[in-house]
Amino acid sequence: TRDGGADGKDALDANWAVGLLLDHLGLYTMEAFQRTREQLIVRQQQEIAELSTPVIKLWDGILALPLIGTLDSQRTQVVMENLLETIVAQSAEIAIIDITGVPTVDTLTAQHLLKTVAAARLMGADCIISGIRPQIAQTMVHLGVELSVVSKATLADAFALALSRQNKTVTRVRKVEVQG
Repeated sequence: TRDGGADGKDALDANWAVGLLLDHLGLYTMEAFQRTREQLIVRQQQEIAELSTPVIKLWDGILALPLIGTLDSQRTQVVMENLLETIVAQSAEIAIIDITGVPTVDTLTAQHLLKTVAAARLMGADCIISGIRPQIAQTMVHLGVELSVVSKATLADAFALALSRQNKTVTRVRKVEVQG
């Protein structure tokens, strides 16, 4: 007689155990892959946020922070950190925050800007906000946002004001034509 009942059951149990082990291994591998991808995405988002908020030295003691795109809480935190670090590193007296490239300003964005200005003042730098378009000005007034900071329509106007605050002037030099 063929009695394979016990051996068959043992083989089935072993096969089942190997299947479960492979399932767990596959699940573990997928979860590890997913965690790694999520960490990569978070790191890339942080790098993009840092690269998209450069602080530029325009002149001795004068910085510019050109903002482009939507400002959310996370990005404005990076903006504030970058600006404050650069104010300290450059011993800047004036920081120009240019919002020409910001499509809309809501209450939260305006509050973040004001907090950034307040933090810069605590670090010893005055702020000028430039690039406030008529639509944004109307929106800010409509939302009841009170700007206690100096603002200018263009970055050029803000830079001229910053230079005048430092008792510096910029003049045009006439081009002299050489006759020959």
